[in-house]
Amino acid sequence: MTRTTGGRTDRRGERWAVLVGLTFVVALGLALLILWVYRSSQRSDGAEAGGWSAYADLPASLSGGPSALRAYSPASEIARAWQPDARPAIVSAHWRPRQGRWPTDIAWMFQFYSPATHRRAIIVVTGGRARLLRDALSPYPLPTFDETDWQVDSYAALSAWWSGGGAAFLSTHHEVDLTAQLRVLEGEDRPVWTVSGITGGQMKILVVDGTTGEQVQD
Repeated sequence: MTRTTGGRTDRRGERWAVLVGLTFVVALGLALLILWVYRSSQRSDGAEAGGWSAYADLPASLSGGPSALRAYSPASEIARAWQPDARPAIVSAHWRPRQGRWPTDIAWMFQFYSPATHRRAIIVVTGGRARLLRDALSPYPLPTFDETDWQVDSYAALSAWWSGGGAAFLSTHHEVDLTAQLRVLEGEDRPVWTVSGITGGQMKILVVDGTTGEQVQD
């Protein structure tokens, strides 16, 4: 006849408690790991999209739309299909606040120039989709820039404008039209961002180097 002593029962209970405790610790660690990975991916996605996590000084509504570089990808595909030698000439977008919030459904307009055919294409990107809006002969050659020279995205330029006096300008003016344009200015050999806030006869303009991010002029 087998007898179970109180000591054996206590040891089994202790082992069971240790096992349950280890299971709880492993489950908790796994849950924390999943939460950390999720939050890291959110931060990464926000920075990649040029959102508020990357440029915290901008209002969330202003930095919520697609960045110029993100919109450029589908536009460049259409441009290369249009003319193999197509090069970017002008990149632009426009914002106007509605009820104190900036729109996030931004339409980015890209102008490409073909030196071989002397033609200009206007491509618009909305909602991640690009379409050829116009294809026509250009009355004059358009200054173009190399894609590799474009290193500063639109939200970096907007952030420079905002912290360089744009926020103060908006606080004292209403119904401000905000535009951002990337192009090669006269006397320059690489693209620059021109960010302009305009209302009535008042304006706040900031020019930012599209390669280095340095302020060119105020």
